[in-house]
Amino acid sequence: MNSDSIAIEAATDGACSGNPGPGGWGGLIIFDDNSELEIGGSEQNTTNNRMELTAAIKTLEKLKGYKLKENFKLRTDSKYVIEGYTKWIINWKRNGWKTSSGKSVQNVDLWQKIDQLRINGLIMEYVKGHSGDKQNERVDKIATNYSKSISIERNLKTAESSFDFFEKHAPAEIQELFSRNELIQKFAEKKYLLSSLELSNLLGEENLVNIKQYLLFEWRNWRLIPKDKNYWIIEKKEF
Repeated sequence: MNSDSIAIEAATDGACSGNPGPGGWGGLIIFDDNSELEIGGSEQNTTNNRMELTAAIKTLEKLKGYKLKENFKLRTDSKYVIEGYTKWIINWKRNGWKTSSGKSVQNVDLWQKIDQLRINGLIMEYVKGHSGDKQNERVDKIATNYSKSISIERNLKTAESSFDFFEKHAPAEIQELFSRNELIQKFAEKKYLLSSLELSNLLGEENLVNIKQYLLFEWRNWRLIPKDKNYWIIEKKEF
């Protein structure tokens, strides 16, 4: 994302191996330019509820640094976080951070912190866990991996080493296709303008007819958009 990116949605999740036990939390922020930010962390001796709260807290802290779209949603599968943030906390504060029965609120340190991080207009939205929701599945994986001491960085290194092997052993035409997609992604991220000749060289002669027509068309994961009858801009398709 760049400095002008607007955050349009976020997702959080927490995990714990045992309750209490080693835990992890994960967060995902999605921006209007299709860029994304993943965050995560771990604690050695914690609970599932504390990790759910921590995931929301850390994500709210990050969100404070960005512009948010109107009616911004933070999505979580934790009814504990949603109910506490939207309802319970009102009475807890009124009662001096005591429950209706006069007992101290569990995880009061985290509830006080999340209350301080409130963002006007932010909506907490419930999503059912393990139901196939892509964002929820991603933050669940981040949280679970951290609870098992597998960080985002370690996942990235594993992915990079797999790509290194791929680049060395894949057939030449597949390597060329992969390199072409890598270049296209770079042009899309930077929002560079390309001439018709440059775009033709990038996509190959098989797309020359589409380019000559100067009409919007799609190629694999990408949308090619004409600009001012002189240039093209590349955008990633949404699925």
